[in-house]
Amino acid sequence: MRRILQKNEKIELNSFIEEFVKARQKYFTPGQEWLEAELPQEKISVYMDKAQLEKDLDDFVKTSLMYGKVQKLVMEIQVKKTADGAEICFSDNGAGNWRNEKICVMGKPGRSLEMKKNWGVQVA
Repeated sequence: MRRILQKNEKIELNSFIEEFVKARQKYFTPGQEWLEAELPQEKISVYMDKAQLEKDLDDFVKTSLMYGKVQKLVMEIQVKKTADGAEICFSDNGAGNWRNEKICVMGKPGRSLEMKKNWGVQVA
Protein backbone atom coordinates (compact mmCIF):
# COMPACT_ATOMS: atom_id res chain seq x y z
CA MET A 1 0.00 0.00 0.00
CA ARG A 2 1.35 3.40 -0.98
CA ARG A 3 1.11 6.26 1.48
CA ILE A 4 0.31 9.75 0.27
CA LEU A 5 1.79 12.64 2.20
CA GLN A 6 -0.69 15.09 3.59
CA LYS A 7 -0.42 18.64 2.36
CA ASN A 8 -1.61 20.59 5.39
CA GLU A 9 -2.36 24.22 4.72
CA LYS A 10 -4.35 27.00 6.35
CA ILE A 11 -7.96 26.92 5.14
CA GLU A 12 -10.81 29.31 5.84
CA LEU A 13 -13.41 26.64 6.60
CA ASN A 14 -16.59 28.69 6.10
CA SER A 15 -15.87 29.54 2.47
CA PHE A 16 -14.49 26.04 1.75
CA ILE A 17 -17.75 24.42 2.95
CA GLU A 18 -19.90 26.99 1.09
CA GLU A 19 -18.03 26.24 -2.17
CA PHE A 20 -18.27 22.48 -1.55
CA VAL A 21 -22.05 22.64 -1.08
CA LYS A 22 -22.58 24.90 -4.09
CA ALA A 23 -20.47 22.66 -6.35
CA ARG A 24 -22.30 19.45 -5.31
CA GLN A 25 -25.83 20.87 -5.23
CA LYS A 26 -25.98 21.32 -9.01
CA TYR A 27 -25.68 17.53 -9.52
CA PHE A 28 -28.68 16.61 -7.36
CA THR A 29 -32.19 15.97 -8.62
CA PRO A 30 -34.37 18.97 -7.66
CA GLY A 31 -36.98 17.98 -5.08
CA GLN A 32 -35.30 14.64 -4.29
CA GLU A 33 -31.87 15.46 -2.82
CA TRP A 34 -30.64 18.52 -1.01
CA LEU A 35 -27.33 19.46 0.61
CA GLU A 36 -27.11 22.42 2.97
CA ALA A 37 -24.57 23.91 5.35
CA GLU A 38 -24.96 25.47 8.76
CA LEU A 39 -21.98 27.73 9.37
CA PRO A 40 -21.10 30.01 12.28
CA GLN A 41 -20.97 33.75 11.56
CA GLU A 42 -17.41 33.81 12.87
CA LYS A 43 -14.84 32.78 10.25
CA ILE A 44 -12.87 29.68 11.25
CA SER A 45 -9.38 28.95 9.93
CA VAL A 46 -7.81 25.51 10.33
CA TYR A 47 -4.72 23.65 9.13
CA MET A 48 -5.52 20.54 7.13
CA ASP A 49 -5.25 18.69 3.83
CA LYS A 50 -7.90 20.33 1.63
CA ALA A 51 -8.06 17.40 -0.82
CA GLN A 52 -8.53 14.88 2.00
CA LEU A 53 -11.37 16.89 3.56
CA GLU A 54 -13.09 17.14 0.18
CA LYS A 55 -12.73 13.37 -0.32
CA ASP A 56 -14.14 12.62 3.15
CA LEU A 57 -17.13 14.92 2.62
CA ASP A 58 -17.74 13.40 -0.83
CA ASP A 59 -17.71 9.93 0.77
CA PHE A 60 -20.35 11.06 3.30
CA VAL A 61 -22.56 12.44 0.51
CA LYS A 62 -22.11 9.29 -1.58
CA THR A 63 -23.08 7.07 1.37
CA SER A 64 -26.19 9.16 2.02
CA LEU A 65 -27.25 9.00 -1.62
CA MET A 66 -26.72 5.23 -1.77
CA TYR A 67 -28.43 4.26 1.49
CA GLY A 68 -30.75 7.16 2.37
CA LYS A 69 -33.75 5.80 0.44
CA VAL A 70 -36.22 8.57 1.27
CA GLN A 71 -38.20 10.68 -1.21
CA LYS A 72 -36.61 13.95 -0.17
CA LEU A 73 -33.11 13.27 1.14
CA VAL A 74 -31.75 16.21 3.11
CA MET A 75 -28.05 16.19 3.97
CA GLU A 76 -26.50 18.77 6.28
CA ILE A 77 -22.95 19.85 7.01
CA GLN A 78 -22.61 21.73 10.29
CA VAL A 79 -19.43 23.51 11.36
CA LYS A 80 -18.72 24.30 15.02
CA LYS A 81 -15.75 26.08 16.52
CA THR A 82 -13.93 24.10 19.22
CA ALA A 83 -11.08 24.93 21.59
CA ASP A 84 -8.57 23.11 19.30
CA GLY A 85 -9.98 24.17 15.91
CA ALA A 86 -13.29 23.03 14.45
CA GLU A 87 -15.70 20.13 14.27
CA ILE A 88 -17.47 19.32 11.00
CA CYS A 89 -20.64 17.25 11.43
CA PHE A 90 -22.43 15.54 8.55
CA SER A 91 -25.94 14.13 8.95
CA ASP A 92 -28.93 13.18 6.83
CA ASN A 93 -32.57 12.20 7.22
CA GLY A 94 -32.07 8.83 5.53
CA ALA A 95 -34.13 5.73 6.17
CA GLY A 96 -33.10 3.04 8.64
CA ASN A 97 -30.19 3.95 10.87
CA TRP A 98 -29.57 7.67 11.05
CA ARG A 99 -25.98 8.54 10.25
CA ASN A 100 -23.99 11.25 11.97
CA GLU A 101 -20.31 11.58 11.11
CA LYS A 102 -17.80 14.05 12.57
CA ILE A 103 -14.40 15.30 11.46
CA CYS A 104 -12.27 17.22 13.96
CA VAL A 105 -9.59 19.55 12.57
CA MET A 106 -6.86 21.50 14.34
CA GLY A 107 -6.61 25.27 14.46
CA LYS A 108 -2.80 25.32 14.80
CA PRO A 109 -0.05 23.62 12.80
CA GLY A 110 1.81 20.82 14.51
CA ARG A 111 2.56 17.10 14.51
CA SER A 112 -0.94 15.90 15.34
CA LEU A 113 -2.58 17.32 12.22
CA GLU A 114 -4.27 14.16 11.05
CA MET A 115 -8.03 14.39 11.02
CA LYS A 116 -9.82 12.50 13.73
CA LYS A 117 -13.04 10.84 12.54
CA ASN A 118 -15.77 9.75 14.91
CA TRP A 119 -18.33 7.45 13.31
CA GLY A 120 -21.61 7.15 15.13
CA VAL A 121 -24.82 5.32 14.35
CA GLN A 122 -27.98 6.10 16.22
CA VAL A 123 -31.15 4.04 15.74
CA ALA A 124 -34.01 6.24 14.54
